[in-house]
Amino acid sequence: MKNAAGDKNCDEYIREELEIAGIPFEEDDIFKHSNGEVPSGIVGIFDGWTFRRAWYYWVAETKTSPLLFKYADKLHEKYGKDVRVAGNCGCPAPREWFDKPYHIGVNFYHVDSQLGLLKLAEAIKQQTKENCT
Repeated sequence: MKNAAGDKNCDEYIREELEIAGIPFEEDDIFKHSNGEVPSGIVGIFDGWTFRRAWYYWVAETKTSPLLFKYADKLHEKYGKDVRVAGNCGCPAPREWFDKPYHIGVNFYHVDSQLGLLKLAEAIKQQTKENCT
């Protein structure tokens, strides 16, 4: 991922990163003016998740649709260094970080690569498909 901090021309590659991952997006002027790190108002919105571009990574979070451990564990096994649970640089496993009995999954990631963004989107899609049919 490119370093988007301070890049006034970042919208083009931010759109492209979301498109490659199959994540719909919209432009949010309020966010553009309030985001001090990356001068972009592009926000990915997908199955209850938001995706906002940060310095060299994506911040993906949800308040309503956590990635259940069934899907989060599989994602972590292969892509845990690129799709970091809770943004933690130590790359803990989902159940290691979210270890309380009431935790059912992961609601926050930092995503460091295009492949990681794609794989997180695929995991969210799979969860939605399997739980909404």
